[in-house]
Amino acid sequence: MNVRLATIADIEQCQRLDGSYVTDCVWRMDEASTPDSIGVSFRCVRLPRRVPVPYPRSTEVLYEDWQRGECFLVAEELGLVLGYLDMTTRYRQWQGWIEHLIVRRSHRNRGFASQLLHAAEEWARGSDLRAIVAPVQTNNDPAIRLLCGRGYSFAGFIDGYYSNGDIGILYSLHL
Repeated sequence: MNVRLATIADIEQCQRLDGSYVTDCVWRMDEASTPDSIGVSFRCVRLPRRVPVPYPRSTEVLYEDWQRGECFLVAEELGLVLGYLDMTTRYRQWQGWIEHLIVRRSHRNRGFASQLLHAAEEWARGSDLRAIVAPVQTNNDPAIRLLCGRGYSFAGFIDGYYSNGDIGILYSLHL
C-alpha cells in the first residue's frame, strides 16, 4: 500500500467509496445543569444488535477540498484508491480538521486508516500546525476507538454538527 497526495484523477474513485459503517454501540450524551454548574458526559451504550449507519457527509465537495492544495491523501495499491483522508486547515487556530476519512469496506481493519492518519499527522507537523481535530458521530464507535488508540483525546462537541442533526464529538491530537 502507498499513501500519497491525491491527484485530480483520484477524486472520482474517492467519491465512489462507501463511507457507511456498522456499529454495536452509541455514545450517549448526558447533561446535568444547575444555576452555577454545567456537567456533560458521554458514555458508551451497547445496542441490542449491530446497526448499519450511512455516511453523514457529502462527498460532492471533494474536488473543491482537493483544489485548496492542503492535505488530501489517498491510500492506493496498483492504481486503485482504497481509502482517503481529507483534512482542511484553519490557520487562525493553526489546526487541521479531518473532513473525511474513508476506507473501502473490504480493506477496513487492516491499518489503512492508521497509515492515512500517520501521513496526515506528518503533513500537519510539516505545515507548522499545532493540532489535528477530528469530528466524529456519536454512533461511530469504530472511529472513536481508532482515534483514541492513536493518542487523540476528547476535546468537546458541537451540537447539530452533521446535516442529520447528530452531535459531532471532537477528538484532537496536539502536535
